[in-house]
Amino acid sequence: MPELPDVEIFKRYLDATSLHQQISGVHVESAYVLKGVSARELAHQLKGCRFESSRRHGKHLFVRADRDLWLRLHFGMTGSLQYFKHEEQAPQHTRVLFVFVNAHRLAFEDQRKFGEVGLLKDVGEFLKKRALGPDALDISLSQFKEIFGKHRGAVKAVLLNQKLIAGIGNIYADEILFRVRMHPATEISRLDSKPLTKLFRATRYILEKAIAAKADMNQMPKSWLLPHRGKGGKCPRCGRKLRSARIGGRTAWFCAHCQKKM
Repeated sequence: MPELPDVEIFKRYLDATSLHQQISGVHVESAYVLKGVSARELAHQLKGCRFESSRRHGKHLFVRADRDLWLRLHFGMTGSLQYFKHEEQAPQHTRVLFVFVNAHRLAFEDQRKFGEVGLLKDVGEFLKKRALGPDALDISLSQFKEIFGKHRGAVKAVLLNQKLIAGIGNIYADEILFRVRMHPATEISRLDSKPLTKLFRATRYILEKAIAAKADMNQMPKSWLLPHRGKGGKCPRCGRKLRSARIGGRTAWFCAHCQKKM
């Protein structure tokens, strides 16, 4: 499932390929992914526009068009973007296709159709309405500590709560906790300033390193949990078999030897 690093890569890809080009048409192959807008309205509103800039918040990507409109993209479980020229290059699971005057195309593809495409006038209002927390890469240490100080529960559940901190998903929550050697079920009420500072720094480090690796598992360090995460995986530190548990409604993978409850 695309998380913050993946969506940041999509943002940079869109910026590099699709900005400042006039849109000649929008073709909706599956209206199922449209949220709050019809296929006809989406095409009408964006035809003749240019994508001028983009911003990411958590797992959402917002693309500003030149009519004070924002295209909203959420990638669900299998969403991605592909820029191409020839029709035969279109991804198999294209759901919405943006065609530019130069004959190139940008496809929003999504095999399982859990993604979302919509139009907005005000990004800030959307974030407020969805009650999304601050972006995981924009949050300050003091904000981070304040969030943890006001809540209870397992540390992984807090990291996953998009209304508290936006952008961290299941796999990167596991990676962050592995880096600080913290068990995902650790009760946050037991964390004082020092471990919270370590957790904050690990969050930034892991997300930034994942972006630098283009969110490609094959480019991530073998010392990370990710290349070994899953059934039959072994801890890259101690070699013991990884364990799993259901925490915050998601499956957590961890090393019971290296990651102790505090």
